[in-house]
Amino acid sequence: MRFSILLIIIFSGAVTNAAYSGDITAIIINGSIIGGLQSPPSTWTPAIVQGAQYLAALKSNHGSLAFQQLAVSHAAHNTLARVFHGTRNYASTDKSLKSILSLIGHDPTSDEEAARFAISRMADYGINYFVDYVYGPLNTGVYQATPGGSPLPDTPQAQFVKLFASVGDVTQFSLSPPPDPAKAGYQGYLLYGKDEGEANSTVRKSHDSDTAYFWRESSPTMAGAVIGETLATNVLASTKFFAQLNFALANGGIVAWHVKFQSLNWRPVTTIQRTDIWLSAGLNVSDPAWAPLLSPTPSHPDYPSTHATFSGAGSAVMSRATAYNNGSDDVSVTVSSNVTLNNRGVITRTYTSLTEAAIENGDSRVFGGMHFPFSSGAGITLGNAVALKTTVNFDEH
Repeated sequence: MRFSILLIIIFSGAVTNAAYSGDITAIIINGSIIGGLQSPPSTWTPAIVQGAQYLAALKSNHGSLAFQQLAVSHAAHNTLARVFHGTRNYASTDKSLKSILSLIGHDPTSDEEAARFAISRMADYGINYFVDYVYGPLNTGVYQATPGGSPLPDTPQAQFVKLFASVGDVTQFSLSPPPDPAKAGYQGYLLYGKDEGEANSTVRKSHDSDTAYFWRESSPTMAGAVIGETLATNVLASTKFFAQLNFALANGGIVAWHVKFQSLNWRPVTTIQRTDIWLSAGLNVSDPAWAPLLSPTPSHPDYPSTHATFSGAGSAVMSRATAYNNGSDDVSVTVSSNVTLNNRGVITRTYTSLTEAAIENGDSRVFGGMHFPFSSGAGITLGNAVALKTTVNFDEH
């Protein structure tokens, strides 16, 4: 989900008319290296870069608008170059910065110090730790490797990564356990997910299929659509907002992973393809040929939905940012996503509230056949809580 980051810096006119509205992070992160927000590593890097940009903005706030723009642009470039050193992605990083410098029309000025500080602070955060993961028993409800996915879970070490903004220990955030498969109410969750999430579903509406695709690939940048140019000439306010947003998203991913690997809840595809009869009512729901609309299912446990956690965190930060939305959940935005997956094409949606967008994003994973319905609401709740603590701590520290 590319919920959080603008796709490119937007500058206009000469130096006196230059307008800052984002950063070069997303064109590199989303375009050529990671491919959107899908797991903690894909939020961890933007958080580091945005933190460096905010430090550069604080240091350059005394200068002209162009001077501030150059400082944060160089900070983004240098941080990305350090993060991805050795991956040979320098060409796309350098190209992005070069295009920005030509638009500003000013001699380059570097902010290597901010990049060095951001990288050094994050070096011991634990994102590269190795976890020798072993799958649990083949019991009902227990997470297992999913068809077409990785033989090992995606970044199980993310649950141990230090949280941004001095938020503290990850264990302060928790959720109620997912529903018990042995209880009578579980059948409703399962049948809904099975019917709505199947690749060839006969009950899922076309609008809901579009919802799954819309948030799956080239997902719209909600922050950019909501904010527009309201922070265009305020580099400090803009970098602060994006730092808070990406810190909250990174923390949301880390916390979600912690809960995931505590609950170890199985995925719908594992549940439905199981061949024995295990529901308390004795209903046989087995379908070994069942496949989700969006495949393969991600290689990590079901509960909570990371997409929903990201959307809960992002919507909470945006609704609290009084600089552009007066602290309101209300918005009026129309966004489009060009979905190349299965040649779906351009899908356009209009939203009147951030909560509406967050809920739809969570629902998209159910319609895609990757999550149970209860995982979506839990993720939004978790993301909201993480975002609140992150933004409060960010301001305090």
